[in-house]
Amino acid sequence: MRPIFAEAHYFNKVLPILTTGLVAIPGGLLFAFLKIPIPWILGPLTVTLIHHALRAEGTHWPVGFRDAALVVLGYSMGRTVNVETTRQILINLPWMAAATFLIGIFSLAIGYFIHRKAGISLASGIMGSMPGGMTQMIPLAEEMEDVDITIVTLIQLMRVLVVLFIVPFVATYGIEHPHAALPLTQASNVHFNLVAILPAILAATLGAWLAILLRFPLPYFLGPTFAIAALVLGGIPVPPVPPLLMTTALIFFGTHMGINISLERLRGAGKVILFAIGCSVALVVFCYLVCLGLTLVTPASRLTAFLSTAPGGMAEMGIVALTLGADVAFILAYQLFRLFCILFLSPLLLKRWFKG
Repeated sequence: MRPIFAEAHYFNKVLPILTTGLVAIPGGLLFAFLKIPIPWILGPLTVTLIHHALRAEGTHWPVGFRDAALVVLGYSMGRTVNVETTRQILINLPWMAAATFLIGIFSLAIGYFIHRKAGISLASGIMGSMPGGMTQMIPLAEEMEDVDITIVTLIQLMRVLVVLFIVPFVATYGIEHPHAALPLTQASNVHFNLVAILPAILAATLGAWLAILLRFPLPYFLGPTFAIAALVLGGIPVPPVPPLLMTTALIFFGTHMGINISLERLRGAGKVILFAIGCSVALVVFCYLVCLGLTLVTPASRLTAFLSTAPGGMAEMGIVALTLGADVAFILAYQLFRLFCILFLSPLLLKRWFKG
């Protein structure tokens, strides 16, 4: 009887994963049909979020699926690096610092505004408004006094949703694209050769492993990105990712995001939510103004500058950049610079400020 019970237990664990996947894929197809930007992320994210809210016990998505997707995405973005882009990034380091400083100051102002208008603690308003990502800012907030973790999570969640649904639309339909080609689909006519791609796969895997050892943020994304970029700069051919694998990675990533956004947290916090949404939109507008300034002092196009300053995650903005033909390496450099500044400087400054 034990094998039967073991099979039943295994089936009960696998069924929610299969159900979640079968819900997510039609969402991607629908969004692709409607020509919504980054459909294979936003589609699965939207339908999975709704499904998870209605039937939380029947949904599950292993974190390993997200990690595998990040490796594929990091591989693709590492391929976009070249010597000229690297040189431009080094030249523009002062402008990276200036843009990060301006966005940081505006985020502090937003936090103070929400604190005054919504009646929450100043520490909660500041921690919720910092554009460092939910996974980084929430653990940091837990170490500080006078911080309401639920409020911080709500404000961060609203910013993530606003950025994910506004920035791709603005980038796709509101800004001229420098290139007509769509890099995510360029591999459609390339013959997939496992032998040719094997060194790059090994390099991406090794990069992820090293990033984990070095405790990098987003190690499964940054590790492969840096490893593949090193191969490209070293003159080693790196084949493109097959379209089906890329689409699968996007679905895996979008589904993971939908599972991890809980609508339960939104109940009973209407006032905070409204201010959080309004301030998130204001932050996107401010970042757009900063991007206009960057186009005057750097060689970046308006699209590249906007995605460099947008208060979203590196992976999400990188995917939009790949889709629209922006300078992915330039964008990741700005996003990474801001992330490291927030991760390494924020704990020191905010803990001293709030005496955590």
